[in-house]
Amino acid sequence: MNKNNNINEFSKKGYCVVDIDKKYIKELEKLNLSILNNITKKIGKNNYELSDFHKLKLSDIELNNFRLETIKLINSKKNLRRIIYDSLGGFLDKCLGPDVVVQKNINLVIQSPKDKNRSPFHKDAPMASNYELVVWLPLVDCVKTMSMYLFDLKHHNQAKKLIMKNTSEKKFKDFSKKNGKLLNVKFGQAMIFWTNNFHYIPVNEEKRTRWSLNLRYKNLFTKYGTKNLLDYYDILKLSPITELLNKIDV
Repeated sequence: MNKNNNINEFSKKGYCVVDIDKKYIKELEKLNLSILNNITKKIGKNNYELSDFHKLKLSDIELNNFRLETIKLINSKKNLRRIIYDSLGGFLDKCLGPDVVVQKNINLVIQSPKDKNRSPFHKDAPMASNYELVVWLPLVDCVKTMSMYLFDLKHHNQAKKLIMKNTSEKKFKDFSKKNGKLLNVKFGQAMIFWTNNFHYIPVNEEKRTRWSLNLRYKNLFTKYGTKNLLDYYDILKLSPITELLNKIDV
């Protein structure tokens, strides 16, 4: 799907799947390799694919410690947030403009088959800014229940009422299956969605481990939610006029 089609779909639904620019795929492959090398170093296992990670049979404590170490490894790659931004072929520029801030730390989710420990049915705003975009980047092919349900804006009010009723997990699941879109997002693609889009993460019913990164971008000058600039974001890039304003006392 080309950039214009992506923009049109996003404008209608609040989400879309974007192909990563091919020249950046190698950077993601390097990231995967560094994580696999860390598995070998820390756990003593090799010849594993990331999607086979559940076969290591780690305890909850071991898994959490490994996840934290891997998050540290990912965020040690200082250029990764800019690489992800640039890899989306100008899509974020089109949405956000030339002055962009980025979440300080990239998040990592590892979800093994049948793992019920996951985020509930929710949307990120208004805790997050209404002017923010989430980039959900899989490190393995995330198809069927390895992905997540997103909801077109036409279902927004229904989803909002469901949240306010504090309903059961089964009702959230049934609502998601009926009204949500379970998008296949393969390695080499990213799912981008607005912070006002409700989403629901199903239990992973596949026989592979889900690995995904997520991080957030917004325009420097748009309104912030409960997370302010200095605590939660770094400046990613500035327009020439903003650069000029930084040089003098106006």
